[in-house]
Amino acid sequence: MNNKWFTISPVAECALMLHFDDAISEQQIGFYAGAIGQHLQVAVMNVVPAYHTILVEYLPFRLDEVSIILAIETLLNEMADKKVATSSQHHVIPVLYSEETALDLPRFVEKGVHLEHLISLHTAPCYSVSAIGFTPGFAFLSDVDDRISLPRLSSPRLQVPKGSVAIADNKTAIYPSATPGGWNIIGRTPLEVYQPNNIPITPFNIGDTVAFKAISEKEFLNLGGML
Repeated sequence: MNNKWFTISPVAECALMLHFDDAISEQQIGFYAGAIGQHLQVAVMNVVPAYHTILVEYLPFRLDEVSIILAIETLLNEMADKKVATSSQHHVIPVLYSEETALDLPRFVEKGVHLEHLISLHTAPCYSVSAIGFTPGFAFLSDVDDRISLPRLSSPRLQVPKGSVAIADNKTAIYPSATPGGWNIIGRTPLEVYQPNNIPITPFNIGDTVAFKAISEKEFLNLGGML
């Protein structure tokens, strides 16, 4: 279904991809994604915003494809003239980088990057939230220094500790909960970045910026972290 500023296309049996005009800001994308999840929660399982796109996964026994497309189109057109806050937030995330928390440190050492150098390279940039998805609260942050870019593990872990800070290719992220995962673990934050009983459930939005700050084990434990 085509509109002047967005299109909706089926990409799987129970999934739709919304593509937005380049003039639509990251903040607007996040605003629309939140509205879809809220207003169509009876049929929507997951909403994943990214730059200029939103992936919507839905329950076909609640709304069929034609009905969900019509509902999304109607909702977005109703919201087209609503003002969206354009201010982004900056987050500083404390991280314990250590041999105990950096589970994949040996992979970085193999390419000549030891712990202190890894800390320096990972904490230097100011990252941008480029997408939210994978699991609730999982924010993709772009881009890491090329010297610490590593592909995903060939065999994912059955469980990654909650709060783990990780790298995959040119992205970095925080695991908001203990889940299976194949990213390279380099540290752990004591902060709760996924709180399902709060609104919003995560502090991150598309377009926000994130910086990482190295802390000691004592600081990590004082902030509620667990080893």
